[in-house]
Amino acid sequence: MPHPHSSESRRARLRGFARLAGTLALAFAGGGLFAFLGMPAGWLSGALVACAIASLAGAPIGIGRRVRDVTFVLLGTSMGSAISPETLRGLASWPATMAILMVSLPAMMLAVGFYLEKIAKWDRRSAFFAAAPGALSAVLIMAETSGADVRRVVFGQSLRLFVLVALLPAAMGGLGHQPAGTLPINPVAPDLYNLLLSLGAGALGGFLFERARFPGGAMVGAMLTSGVLHGSGFVEGRLPDLLLIVCFVILGANSGARFAGTSMATLRRFFIDGLVALTVAVSVAFLFALLAAWISGEALPKVFLAYVPGALEAMTIMAFVLGVDPAFVAAHHLARFVGLSLCLPLVVRFVFGPSAVPKPGTADPDAEPKD
Repeated sequence: MPHPHSSESRRARLRGFARLAGTLALAFAGGGLFAFLGMPAGWLSGALVACAIASLAGAPIGIGRRVRDVTFVLLGTSMGSAISPETLRGLASWPATMAILMVSLPAMMLAVGFYLEKIAKWDRRSAFFAAAPGALSAVLIMAETSGADVRRVVFGQSLRLFVLVALLPAAMGGLGHQPAGTLPINPVAPDLYNLLLSLGAGALGGFLFERARFPGGAMVGAMLTSGVLHGSGFVEGRLPDLLLIVCFVILGANSGARFAGTSMATLRRFFIDGLVALTVAVSVAFLFALLAAWISGEALPKVFLAYVPGALEAMTIMAFVLGVDPAFVAAHHLARFVGLSLCLPLVVRFVFGPSAVPKPGTADPDAEPKD
C-alpha cells in the first residue's frame, strides 16, 4: 500500500480528481442541454444520459463515495423542507396505499419472472433475482451465492433505473401532472441561521442513519431531521437553487456511471429482455396504482411514482424535482425496500434451498443499501 505522501499516492489522487472533474464537466454539459431544451428534471436526466453514453464508450466516468454521500445529505435536507403540517395530516390515507403496495410486489415479481423464464428463456434463478423490484445489494449477494447469472441481474436493475429516471418526467406529464419547472418553486429563501440549522441537522441525521446502515441512510436521515424542523415550523426556506442543480447533476452522473464496463455485445443480448421486463413491471405498478388511487383518493401521478420499481434515493429525488410529495414517495419506496430485504431471504431459501442464502458476515461491509 503506497505511503500517503508518496509520489504514487499523489498521482492516484490526481487521477481521481481528474476523473471527477471530467465526469462533472460532461454531466453539466448534458444537464445544461436538457434544461435548455426545457425538459422536466433536465439537469438530472441530462447528466444521466451523457454519463451513461460516456461509460458505455469506455470513458473513465465516476463519482466518489464521499461526494455522493454529501450530495445525498444536501438533497435530503432540501427535500425535508417540503414537509409541512398539511403533509403530516395526509398520513391518515397512507395505510391503504401501503397495503396495496405490499400486494403489488409479489404480483410484479411473478409477472416479470414468468416473462424472463418462460418467454425470454432465462434460467429460473437469474429470472427470479432480476424480477426483484429493488433491494439491489441483498439481491446481488443472494444471486451470487445461488448460481444465478449476476450480469443479467445487474443489467436488468441498471436498465430499470436508467429508463425510469430518463422517462418518468414525460410519463408523469402524460398522467396529467405538470411540474412547476426544472426545480420546485419555493419563494421563501432561508437566512443564514435557517440555512446553517438545516444543514447541521441534515448532516447529523444523515450521519446517524448511515452509521445504523439504514436504507438510503444519508438521504433519509437528512430528510427526516430536516422534515421535523420544517414540519414543526422551526425552520423556513430551502437550499439555494444553484446548490440543488449541482446535486441533481451529481446524482445523474452517479447513475450514468453504473454502465461502466458493459460491453455492446452484452447490451445487445440483454437489452430487449430487460426492456420488456421493465414494461411488465411498470404496467403492474400502474394497475395497482390505479386501484390505490381510487381507494385512497390520492392523485394517480403521486401514487404511481410511489409504486414504480425504482431506487429509493432516485425516485424520492424525482418526486422532489417534479413537485410531488417527497415524504409520501419516500415512505412507500422505503417500505418496499424493507419488505423485500426481510422477505427475499426467506423466499429464496424456500425456493432454491439453504445454499442460496448467504452466511452472516459475507456481505461487503462498505457496500451501501441500494434500491
